[in-house]
Amino acid sequence: MPRVNGEPVDPALIEDTFIRLKAEAELASEVSCCERDDEFRERAEEEVIDGILLAQEAERRVPEPSADEARAAFEDTLREWRRHGASWDLLDAQRESLRAETISNLRMQRFTDSLWKELPELTYDDLRTWYGENLVRFRTPAAAKVLHLVRFPEGADPWDDYAAMLDFRRRALEGEDFAELAVGNTQKKGGEIDLGWIDQQRLLNPFEAMLFSLREGEISPVFHYEQAYHLVKVTEARVASVQPFEEVAEGIREEVERARRLQVLKDLAAELRAKAVIERD
Repeated sequence: MPRVNGEPVDPALIEDTFIRLKAEAELASEVSCCERDDEFRERAEEEVIDGILLAQEAERRVPEPSADEARAAFEDTLREWRRHGASWDLLDAQRESLRAETISNLRMQRFTDSLWKELPELTYDDLRTWYGENLVRFRTPAAAKVLHLVRFPEGADPWDDYAAMLDFRRRALEGEDFAELAVGNTQKKGGEIDLGWIDQQRLLNPFEAMLFSLREGEISPVFHYEQAYHLVKVTEARVASVQPFEEVAEGIREEVERARRLQVLKDLAAELRAKAVIERD
């Protein structure tokens, strides 16, 4: 395990950080199972080392709190643990380590507050610029609720299947119920005809290009896609929209502020690394 300026790194801390990083990636569908474990373990170790460097710097810069301040903060810690179900026996057994952790957290909070105090205040223009650069995050795509009829040309003459699809379309346009036609004639395995809501996500996809050229209630021409003939009917449609800046401005402010503060800590940790003694067994 690493040592940072002579201070040993707790392996359990690295393991906890590894589990969090991997879970975050799995939640974002970036990874499955163990394919990137080595990468996450390395990132976890580096993150923990940065945290220790910052904690050591906080101890150098911030004096230990007074006895009254430490007592008040420790009492808050005990109340928080009790609120989450910790027994008094457990708290008594962990009393000294909890007190040391509380004082360390208090110093770190004062340390980070002093760093962030130097950040310039975010302006309206800053937030508008960030909104414009990240507009895709606030866009709700067009969507359509779709009924689907599909046939796979397998006979000697594919024109027979095409002619059949043209006839289904004609009958639907003349008033026959599209859903009943689809149920009785689709060749989709399982017989499903209702595709539910589909979001417009792939502008160059031929199926979506056809689908989102239709208005609500329209039936498509017969079209060929992925070795099959298709007919689709849009039963409901929603147009694309963008959340107005005014609705998301406060959330943007919080996110940008959080990112700026994190960058300050990363920059400082990089400076501290240049002067630190980091040993790996």
